[in-house]
Amino acid sequence: LIRDFFQDRRNGVFVDVGANHYRATSKTYYLETELGWSGIAVEPQREFAADWAKHRPRSRFLPFFVSDASNQTARLYVIRRMSPVASSDPAFVQRFGTPDEVRDVPTITLNDLLDAERVTRIDFLSMDIELHEPRALKGFDIQRFKPSLVCIEALLPVRQQILDYFTGHGYVLVGKYVWVDLENLYFAPLGAVR
Repeated sequence: LIRDFFQDRRNGVFVDVGANHYRATSKTYYLETELGWSGIAVEPQREFAADWAKHRPRSRFLPFFVSDASNQTARLYVIRRMSPVASSDPAFVQRFGTPDEVRDVPTITLNDLLDAERVTRIDFLSMDIELHEPRALKGFDIQRFKPSLVCIEALLPVRQQILDYFTGHGYVLVGKYVWVDLENLYFAPLGAVR
C-alpha cells in the first residue's frame, strides 16, 4: 500500500513510531533497503537497537516511548515472546498473555523528538503503539511537519479519536486502502489523494 501511494519513489524520509523489529512487520524496511529512504525508528524496547544499527544503517534508532509529554516515565508491559504487543495499557497486553516484565521507559513528544533530530520534512509517518496513538498525536504538530502519508494503527477502542484528529487537521482517509488493511488507517492531506 505504501509503495502504491508513493509509486516506488526513491530517497524519501520516514518516521517509524513503535518500530519494533528492524524487518518483521516493518512498514519501512522496503523503503530503506530497496528505495534508499532514510529515517528515524522510535521504539522503547532497547533490545531491538543492535539489529537496527546492523541491518538498517540509514535509520537512527531512538529508545523512547512517544507520548503527549516529554521527560516523564511510562510503564511498558512486555510479553517477551510477543514483543509487538508491548503496551502501556496492561489490559491490552493481558489479552495476549501475562506480561513477563513491566519496564519504566522514558517518554518524549514527537515534536520534541523531531526538533532534536532536526527533522523538517516527513514523507511517511508510521505509528503503531498499541492504543497509545491518541496521546502520541497530542504531542505532534501535524500542520508543521505535514507528512505526505500517515499509516496509523487504529484499533476500535481508539479509532474514533484518530479519525477526529486527522479530520480536524485537514487530512482524509485514503479510501482505496480501507478494505485491504483492517487494522491500520492511511491518511493524506486533503487534495493530495489521487
